[in-house]
Amino acid sequence: MISESSHLPPAEYDDEGNIIFPTSNSDNLDNNFLWTVTEEDTSTINTIEMSQYRTSRHNHDEEIKPTHVMQSARQNIFLLTKNILQESTNQYKTCMKDCCNTSRKMIFGIPKIKSFLWSFLSQPVWVVNKEKKKMKEYSRFSLFLLDTVRFGGTFAILFLALFVSLNFKSYFEIGQSYFHPLKRLQESVGEGNVDNLLKDKLLKTPTLAVAGDTNGNLINYLPGVGPPENRIIIPRLKLNIPLVTPSYESLLNENWNKLEEDIQDALEVGVVHYPGTARPGQAGNFFVTGHSSYYPWAPGDYKNVFARLHDLEVGDEYWTYYGGDKHRYIVQSKKEVKPSNVDVLDQPVDKRISTLMTCTPVGTTLRRLIIQSQEVDPITGMPLGVGEHESRPQQKIRVEALPI
Repeated sequence: MISESSHLPPAEYDDEGNIIFPTSNSDNLDNNFLWTVTEEDTSTINTIEMSQYRTSRHNHDEEIKPTHVMQSARQNIFLLTKNILQESTNQYKTCMKDCCNTSRKMIFGIPKIKSFLWSFLSQPVWVVNKEKKKMKEYSRFSLFLLDTVRFGGTFAILFLALFVSLNFKSYFEIGQSYFHPLKRLQESVGEGNVDNLLKDKLLKTPTLAVAGDTNGNLINYLPGVGPPENRIIIPRLKLNIPLVTPSYESLLNENWNKLEEDIQDALEVGVVHYPGTARPGQAGNFFVTGHSSYYPWAPGDYKNVFARLHDLEVGDEYWTYYGGDKHRYIVQSKKEVKPSNVDVLDQPVDKRISTLMTCTPVGTTLRRLIIQSQEVDPITGMPLGVGEHESRPQQKIRVEALPI
């Protein structure tokens, strides 16, 4: 056991900075041990502290080496990925287990559900007839069917009324041809037959200056001049409409949003020759599109120009005036495609064809109606190959036949 007298008082500093270690006799200051701090001691202390600092610094540098950081990061990522996969696997197993249990319960519970549902639907319900002031018995199922028919019928009538009102002009154009048999009969007659009938009537009119002349009237002696603007003429549909070609700038810049805007703007003033497709008379596909129906409040006078395009049949013809030249086309095929089908824009290098396109059914954009035609000679009606020119016979003008 250590006595209290064996404990020495703590060391002290004197006025000069020396350390005084007291002896066991604390009352005698002369016996105190004096330790004077010299410059050599200070240097030794500094050396020890510097060595310790370098050692700690070296250890710190080793800890922040890039290899250590990357290794630590890879370990953390591996552990995190492992935990995520493990948790996902556990959740998937739990979910599948719950689904199997629920499915099993539903399968075994189907008879109970059927019996409960049938008992509920067959439960009688008494309904008061306000007019006859009598009560009539119904089942819940029959009332459900009646309410469904009433609601569905009301919704269908409202939808049909709204749909027809939005596309009134297009459906009026379609219905007009069916409710006027004489007009439809006239449309079924080709232009060639109409021209022959008109010519025969003019020849039998004695009051004309050229009556009886097989060359016709004075118009036959004028040179063949096309209209000042590009147009497309479809005799069966009684259409003579402008043909507009939008700017190619958006197509060359691959700005598809601007190209769509240009096409929509052009559809306000006619039908559109799709940019990038062949021109009439060239090898390729002369592609034309137009509205079958559009919003009533939208600007433009050609919102329903192709509403009756489905009336065109194989063998019908139409003409195009492009750059003052007349081009004749005979319908070869008629089909409907999905809006995503862009094969209709293909450009063959060994044919001279044309395509008319519009939306169908009228008032919707569910499908596209495609009318594909072959360019033929305006006079002979023979298909024109690549590089061939149509025949243009020159009439010999007999001066003595001109009326004076």
